[in-house]
Amino acid sequence: MHGHGDISGKLKLALVINISILGVDLLGYFISGSLALLGDAGHVATDVLALGTAMIAINLATAEFHEEATFGHHRAEVLAAIFNSIMLLAVCVYIFFRAYQRFIDPVEVKTTEMLVAAVIALIGNSAAAYILHGHSDINVRGAYLHLLYDALSSFGVVVGAVLIIFTGYHVIDSVISVMIAVLVLSSSFRLLREGIGIVMQWTPEGLDVNDIVERLKEVEGVCDVHDVHLWTLCSSIYSFSAHILVEEENMVVVEQIKKDVRDLLHNEFNIRHTTLETECTECGDQRIQTVCHG
Repeated sequence: MHGHGDISGKLKLALVINISILGVDLLGYFISGSLALLGDAGHVATDVLALGTAMIAINLATAEFHEEATFGHHRAEVLAAIFNSIMLLAVCVYIFFRAYQRFIDPVEVKTTEMLVAAVIALIGNSAAAYILHGHSDINVRGAYLHLLYDALSSFGVVVGAVLIIFTGYHVIDSVISVMIAVLVLSSSFRLLREGIGIVMQWTPEGLDVNDIVERLKEVEGVCDVHDVHLWTLCSSIYSFSAHILVEEENMVVVEQIKKDVRDLLHNEFNIRHTTLETECTECGDQRIQTVCHG
């Protein structure tokens, strides 16, 4: 529990920093008129979402069982991710529209204010990324990568402001805003796809059912694996169910085989929630036939 508290505290600090950066970017946009700052604000919003969902995942993982929600409330983060990704897509559309207008009719931006806001955002994102650097938790690592990418985005705005100061070409602001919006658009589509995939119970990205089945059939005592289902409960919790055909009828040995299967799924594929049904004869809907190993 102490480990969770330590990670949660750092996530909260990083979240506070990013909310502050979001405010600076938006204030900078309204004062300077820089679309690049608005694009950076959209990118920061994805960081706020990533940090928020990571905190939700940690809190839900330690929440007590509730009889009306036997799977818990893990998918609250998925609903939040889908909603926020749609909102970010709308922000991208607005940025593209405003950038198009400015390409036709360039608008002068206040470069000093733009540069100050961008530098503050760069420092804040770098500090938040440093806070989360080195953690093994998958949610924290994801949030760290978001912050790292956003620091690069803020750096791009700083470079853009400097270029405008030295060249006087204010259209550079629109160019940078479009580049950042493309990054936000990509992240938003990916986030939306992941959220829809979880709701639709698609196989988790990076895992192959056939590979897992073949690996399980190598476990001593396992003759066949069929009626396999693999899905994602939330961003870091994978669920697996299957029928395991064994020749052994001794229940002590069968339980050991099930333990070996669970250990393999956990250690090699990070699958922690498993439901296994063992059979000593082949059921009617089996899909794969094989020779028993061991």
